Amino acid sequence: MIDDEFDQLEFDSINSNNVTGFNQYIIPDIVHYIQLDNPFLDFITLISIMSAVRHHKPKLIIIHSDRKKLRGKYWEKIIEMNSSDTIKTKIYLNKIPRPKYIFDRKLSSIYHASDIARLRVLRKYGGIYLDNDVYVVKPLHEFRRYEFVIGWPENQYLGTQVLICHKNARFLHRWYESYHNYKADLWYYNAGEFPTKHILEPSPDLVHRVRNEFGVDNLIQMLYNRMNQQWQLQYYTIHLLERHRSYLIPTKGEDRYRYFNEYNIRTYNRTFGEMARLAYFGTKKIMDLNEK
Repeated sequence: MIDDEFDQLEFDSINSNNVTGFNQYIIPDIVHYIQLDNPFLDFITLISIMSAVRHHKPKLIIIHSDRKKLRGKYWEKIIEMNSSDTIKTKIYLNKIPRPKYIFDRKLSSIYHASDIARLRVLRKYGGIYLDNDVYVVKPLHEFRRYEFVIGWPENQYLGTQVLICHKNARFLHRWYESYHNYKADLWYYNAGEFPTKHILEPSPDLVHRVRNEFGVDNLIQMLYNRMNQQWQLQYYTIHLLERHRSYLIPTKGEDRYRYFNEYNIRTYNRTFGEMARLAYFGTKKIMDLNEK
């Protein structure tokens, strides 16, 4: 299932052009997710996976977890999708150890462990890494022609939510090695600040930069406070900011939900409601609560 035709490809300033890319795909059509320290697959992760299956249609999705098994009704939905004759994407669970150290330095949080896990997965396989709350809007195949593709908005640090790369990408190697300077007490220093300031700003040619279309900046108001009917035209992916929604958007008032599920998205008249209905039900329209 893993295309290794370009497995041994090496990059340098002569043979790698991250502006126009290669003439063929060099990155395997694999989408990776990381699920650490939690055996239950939640609804937002399910929506992310369903959006990738519906809109990108990868050959393979791998969920990398430190658990042998995942549980819950949304994991059962994944099993159901895997047995469908109409869905060609195969979804696998791959057990990995939870990273606890990087270069003999103890990782301070589950979030830093996830940062390391995604880099290690990409160094092993290459492919497309997505955070569990990233919604895939359009096919990402065109980005598989580049050495490394990253969401990097103007005047901001890089976004780690969407990473598309070859396993031998130069920036991937330098980013990982930069953790020799790991600072356990700084949340986004090694994941975003250091690689932006000390690797990408001096050498922007190491990546294909996507400024806005990966939706990795703060789109919280567009997602949960209004209806933006242009979302399918403006973005390839959208970061749903699920961990930040509770304090950025008050939960009191009409159409304010602490948790989303397959029932309340039917009538949720905001941009995210339209997105979730399309991924889960195949329609953007407001639905009756009893409609299937």
